[in-house]
Amino acid sequence: MTENQLVSMIVPIYKVEKYLGQCIESLIAQTYHNLQIILVDDGSPDRCGEICEEYAKKDERILVIHKENGGLSDARNAGIEKAEGEWFCLIDSDDFIAPDMVERLYQLVKEHRAKLAWCAVEEVEEEAEYPFAMGEIGGEKEEITVYTPVEAEKQFYTMNKQQCLITCNKMFHRSLYEAIRFPKGKLYEDGYTIYRTIYIAEKVVTTSRPLYYYRQRRGSIMADHSDRIYLPSLEAGKDRLDFYRQNGEKELVRLEVNLALYTSIHFYQVIRKKEIRREIKEWYKMFYEEYFKQEKWPLAKRIRMRSFLTGNLCYRFISGFEGIYNRLRKDQGIS
Repeated sequence: MTENQLVSMIVPIYKVEKYLGQCIESLIAQTYHNLQIILVDDGSPDRCGEICEEYAKKDERILVIHKENGGLSDARNAGIEKAEGEWFCLIDSDDFIAPDMVERLYQLVKEHRAKLAWCAVEEVEEEAEYPFAMGEIGGEKEEITVYTPVEAEKQFYTMNKQQCLITCNKMFHRSLYEAIRFPKGKLYEDGYTIYRTIYIAEKVVTTSRPLYYYRQRRGSIMADHSDRIYLPSLEAGKDRLDFYRQNGEKELVRLEVNLALYTSIHFYQVIRKKEIRREIKEWYKMFYEEYFKQEKWPLAKRIRMRSFLTGNLCYRFISGFEGIYNRLRKDQGIS
């Protein structure tokens, strides 16, 4: 294929010595060669910085940035500042990508005149090693879908949620990051930025091919802070809600609040720390009042959702009763 535009691959790096070589090897092996590979050593205390420099000696496309530890968002932002490409990919340093990921996403944005493309994600075990038989879809047909920004935003509220929300399976036109940066000091940082880039992208194209390989690692940020991600995810939801409201996207407001309500209930039920439970209940109350402004629920749903403010046991009792009632209606052929 004709390669005429530079693609910057931005990789934030911290304490991934065991996996870093595999990630970098998967970038070097790309079938699309016009790359700028930016390795951001975020003050990693292990050998990550040395590994980066070793690879930079082997491949002139590699630029290494060494900085004090500032977190994932700060490292990504540092890479964006140094990126010279017309297109960006932001890859996590413990994952790896299929050899033709960049080429395929570049083809898609060019063919469909889009500013953003994403591929399917395949989860792999912690000990998975690159290279292996990647991207094999057998007899399955690749499905290409073109979305308007609002249609793409709605994928967050479907089974495509993960593929829509995360940053690392995407190719972005550099214009999408002219005014957007990742929030420093936040967990769940993707939740603050992806929806904004999608919204201004004008057109989004996706492929069903799994070109990004996401390592299920026990020592990752999300795993290490499992209790701490609940409140930040609700905070990110409020950020999306405010953005959609400001832009007059009533359907997206409805979808976001509905998700936030059920997410709050789920978080409350799996957490045992009382102080976090209290905060989640406050978030739920805020989302409940917001939803009630937007849409009038059927009486049964209103009672059920209101009951959670009374108590979790009350909510579970009423939900169980409502479930039995709905099954009886279904058995009797009543819609």
